[in-house]
Amino acid sequence: MIIRPCGVSIHENRLLTMRYHYAGQDRFNLPGGGVEDDERVVEALQREYREELGVDIIPGDLLFCCETLIHGRHVLHLAFDVKELIGTPRCNDSETSALEVVWFPLENLGRETLYPAIGPELQSVYLHGLSRTVYLGRVEQPWYE
Repeated sequence: MIIRPCGVSIHENRLLTMRYHYAGQDRFNLPGGGVEDDERVVEALQREYREELGVDIIPGDLLFCCETLIHGRHVLHLAFDVKELIGTPRCNDSETSALEVVWFPLENLGRETLYPAIGPELQSVYLHGLSRTVYLGRVEQPWYE
């Protein structure tokens, strides 16, 4: 199992994502990545933001935990609130294959592919003020190769 911490950075009802293009389809990832040996999950999240986006973050609470299982690849996603984003995020081409940073409107999350696929849960919490269930179990993830 791969453990993938990712961050939920929201500013003016827009979610920070990284746009990738696979098999003719756009996919918008929550910034994050794998945990290295002897690294804490939150440290991995901070490192990934620094390496891929050139910014520092102050992570907050764990918002959601979900699992994806695609072609035998089992990933545990840990989505943390980002309390503070320090700097202006820009894709570092030497660290990521993402095409660009996109501040995605929360109200449009259902129309595009988010990785992990927790758009409806983010909308419920941030747009509608509903309470959340932290553990979402397995989420169905559209996948393009």
